[in-house]
Order: sequence, then structure tokens, then C-alpha cells
Amino acid sequence: MLHKAKYVTALFLLILFLASFTSKMKPPFGIRTVVIDAGHGGKDPGCHGDEFKEKDVALGIALKLGAYIEKFCPDVRVIYTRKTDVFVELNERAAIANRNKADLFICIHCNSACAINKKTHKETCNEDAQGSETYVMGLSKANANFDVARRENSVITMEKDYKTKYDGFDPNSDEGFIMDHIAQGAVMDNSLKFAARVQANFKQHAGRLDKGVKQAGFLVLWKTAMPSVLIETGFLTNPDDHDYLGDDKGQDNMAASIFSAFRQYKDDLEGRNVKYDDEVEKMNAYNAPKRVHPKKDPEVQLPKDSVEKKDDPVKKDSVQVIDNGMKQPINRSPDDTIPENEKGIIFRVQFFSSDKKLAADAKELRMIYDVNCYYQGGQYKYTSGNCKKPDEATKLQTYVRKNGYPDAFVIAFKDGKRISYNEAVKLLKE
Repeated sequence: MLHKAKYVTALFLLILFLASFTSKMKPPFGIRTVVIDAGHGGKDPGCHGDEFKEKDVALGIALKLGAYIEKFCPDVRVIYTRKTDVFVELNERAAIANRNKADLFICIHCNSACAINKKTHKETCNEDAQGSETYVMGLSKANANFDVARRENSVITMEKDYKTKYDGFDPNSDEGFIMDHIAQGAVMDNSLKFAARVQANFKQHAGRLDKGVKQAGFLVLWKTAMPSVLIETGFLTNPDDHDYLGDDKGQDNMAASIFSAFRQYKDDLEGRNVKYDDEVEKMNAYNAPKRVHPKKDPEVQLPKDSVEKKDDPVKKDSVQVIDNGMKQPINRSPDDTIPENEKGIIFRVQFFSSDKKLAADAKELRMIYDVNCYYQGGQYKYTSGNCKKPDEATKLQTYVRKNGYPDAFVIAFKDGKRISYNEAVKLLKE
């Protein structure tokens, strides 16, 4: 009898051990399905910069993110709300996540810093607005957060019977954000945890300016029943963010950063403590090359007398630097006035950038003439020319491209300060 009791006790302890071991091998909860939502699409382009549209950038990052999850987390099912340039209604995006019982919903967007002047009805953009931010569902009263949510929610006006479909929701009213179904408890907590991971990885792996985790009334998040975030990857109205997000490698860095956050969040939720040493964790911040808007690159022939001859020497005093937004040549103090030939609207051709200032006779500058340099975003950016008209700069661009810099592009200044090309053209017309 005693022997039998010992046997039963040993069997009971074995069962407890196996149960404990099994629970560690297969956690009771975790990430099994993730839905990735590329914002906008089809007839809805979203916001835009000089060259790139939000719908295209968002889709590029979404597909790359999904590929990373499928490669490194094969136990996770990846579902996309769209994989091509099609229009998907906001409620359907959330419904896809709900129908598939997703454990996480990741919505990818790009930001904009433009507004319509109510008096002039003209759009003005703040090119200084820059950086990445991640939103969770909430009723923030911050004006900036409200503006972002209102812009993203306004897509519902493209849908048929949207007032009926969304219970009279008005994307342009403050009252439209007074929602009584805001996720509480674990759903909100996990949304915030994942959002914080995303922002930290953007800063570490992609070198992005961290604008933090925020709350706002996004319809697409409101309709989902699982932890959800909406990621504003950067401002297409900012030249640096625009060129980074439009570049294939820049998009890859953004996707890898989100994936790294996803993997960390998944491990936390499933009770694992793993340190990874793969291509994702070793990824360094990437400085994307500047791009050229297709409209600025027509097929033109360069007149023989429009540039100096190749064998002319480069003058040392032709190299100039912009400090604090004001262009200053090397031999001029910040207090000096801007020369007459630099006042007003000036177009130049940017052909090279470096994190270190080059000597005037550096090999990178030998084939280009009338060289200037300005400093922005931690980079010394070198330009050629001092053109008063955009078509003159376009011809010079063709010359520079044929002489070793195929990615050269046209930029504009006003009284020594960098402005957008489109703004410069508008000012000339006015």
C-alpha cells in the first residue's frame, strides 16, 4: 500500500512537471496573426511630397514588413488589407483584422504639414516638420494630434453613404471624436507597449527623429478589437523625410525597425527573453540619396555656352556653406549682407552630400564648376550653378548628370534660405 502511494505521488509530480514544461513551450497567449494595413490606396493617394505619394510609400513599407515577419517568425500568419494599389474602406480594414481574430493590427501611413489658408484658399506647407510618431486610440485634445487624425479619417468621405455607415460620424468636427468604445485594459496597455517599441527602434535602427507615442481618435483603430497602432513614418512635406521614405533602402530600414519592435513585443508577451544577432539587429541608420522629381528631368540638350569648360580650374572661394539657414561663403562673416547675385529666387543643382566638409579641391568637386555648399540634417550638401530660371537649372542638371552624378537634382533658395522647388516656381509666377 505504501509502495502504491509513493507511485501515485511520483506520477502526480511528473504530471505537474510536464504541465509546467508544456506551458513554457506553448504559452497560453501570444501573437499568432498580425494584420498589416497600408494606408490609403487607389483613388485615395493620401498626402504627397514633390515626388512620392503616401499610398505608395505606405504599401512599400507594409510589404517589406510582412516579408520580415514571414522570414523570421514563420509561426505568425501575416494578413494584408491590401497588397496592391487599390482603395479599401476604413471599416473594411478594421473588419479584416476582426474577422481573422488578429492579435495585432499595424497601420502604416506618412505625415504631412500642410494647411489651407481660409482667406487665400492656398495650401502652405511647413517643411521643417520632421520625424516619426506612433498613435494609439485615444481622445487627445492636442491640436496637432487632432489634425493628424482628422486628415486620416477624412478618407471616409470618398465612400458611399459614409454618414450611415459610420453612424453620422463627421471627420471634421471635434464632437466626432467623442467615442464611447475606446479600448481599455490589456488592449490599450499592449497598444502602448508596442508603440513605444516602434519609436525606440525607429531611432536606433533607422536614425529617425523620435516624435513619440501619441493618442488620437483614428476611426481605423476605433473599429478594431485587438491591440492596434497607426504609424506616421515621416513627413512627405519635409525634404529629408521625403527622400528617405521614397528610397527603397529607406523603406527597408523602416520596415526592419517595425519588425524588430514586433519581435521584441511578441517575445515579451510570450514570456521569452531572447537576444538576436541577425541582419535586423545589426542594421545601421541609413542616409538616403536625394531623388529628382520626374518633371524636373526633361530630355534637353545642354547649350555649349551655358557652363564653363571642363578644364577650367575650380576656385577655392567658390565653396560656400549655409549656417543656421543663411548661406555664408567661407570668407564672409555671418553679419555680412547677401550679395546682389544671391538675392531673390535662385536655382541650383545638388549633386553630392557628405557628413564631412570637403576641401575646395577635393576629387569629388573637380569635374563640377561654380560649386556651393549648404549644411542641413547633419550633411554638407554640394551644389552647382546660380540660376535665375528653373529651365536654366534643368539644363545644368543634364550637364552635371553626364559628368559623374546621375542622381543630381534641382533645388531652390530664396535670399539664401532653402525653399521647395514648387514654392520657388510659384513665387516666380507671382
